[in-house]
Amino acid sequence: MDYWFTIVSLACINSILAWSVYSSYMTGIVSLGQAGFFAIGAFTAASLTAIYDWHILPATLVGALAGALVGLAVALPLLRVRGLHLTIATVAFVEVVRVVLHNMKYGREGTFTVADEVSRQLPWIGPDGPLGFRHITYLVKNDISPGEFAAWLVLLVVIFGIYFSILERSRLGYALRAVEEDEIAAQGVGLSHNYLKVFAFTIGAAIAAIAGSLYAHLLTFITGHDFDIPLTVMVLAYVVIGGGQTFWGPFLGALIFTLLPEIARFTKEFRLEIFGIAMLLTMIYREHGLLTKTLVRKWEARAVAFIQQKFIFGRSNLRSSDSSPPKN
Repeated sequence: MDYWFTIVSLACINSILAWSVYSSYMTGIVSLGQAGFFAIGAFTAASLTAIYDWHILPATLVGALAGALVGLAVALPLLRVRGLHLTIATVAFVEVVRVVLHNMKYGREGTFTVADEVSRQLPWIGPDGPLGFRHITYLVKNDISPGEFAAWLVLLVVIFGIYFSILERSRLGYALRAVEEDEIAAQGVGLSHNYLKVFAFTIGAAIAAIAGSLYAHLLTFITGHDFDIPLTVMVLAYVVIGGGQTFWGPFLGALIFTLLPEIARFTKEFRLEIFGIAMLLTMIYREHGLLTKTLVRKWEARAVAFIQQKFIFGRSNLRSSDSSPPKN
């Protein structure tokens, strides 16, 4: 059962990471730099919990702040370029972060208490260059089971889903979409497209850093190679395949990309081929992704109509029948 709790946790983390891409995607920015912010959040939060014994919540918030600050520093110069040049620049950023983390060493000597309460001397707690960051044992030390951690991650996904649902229907969300459609027209109606792009990019970096913190504590061991270009391409695929017109699309894409390899595990060596064919068919027959805004709005309208018919109109009819005079 712990195995499936871990899969649920990975699906939640991938969903949050997909929404970090979607944040800037709403303004038309195709960023391949999320793996870099993902790594910054992972190493920052893990350092605070493993080396300095912080609680995971403030450590994650500090990791998000670090990701936001780096995202802001990256966005200000990079968003002066457009199109493919911007995408290539974000790829270079990911590679810089990976190389730096791969050669970074800091931390302390420490001990680790196992189940029989015997303390063992550990060689190093913290990033150790190519050897990676080992002994991220916050969940074990605090007796947090995989099921409990998965439950907290599901709650966090619900919170982020509410945030993006409100954002899409707000004036800010409409402004972000206006920048995506036409920057010149958006500027003509008084919208600062540069400010909106920097805002969306920075928020996306912070969200990716939060996902990185959760990922590090789930795996307990990370290296710089965990945050490379293939990861960020896969995360972008969550948005493109799931659909970038609504926040439900990245969520669906993350679920499919996380669960499909596990469901198709019985196919053994053909699992990756089936996975690739599914991606190809989606891109051919669903140009705008599996979920579009029109499709989601249609489902929402049907859901509202069903609720009104079953719970609102049904109760009013019941009350009217109860208040009618008895027949002789």
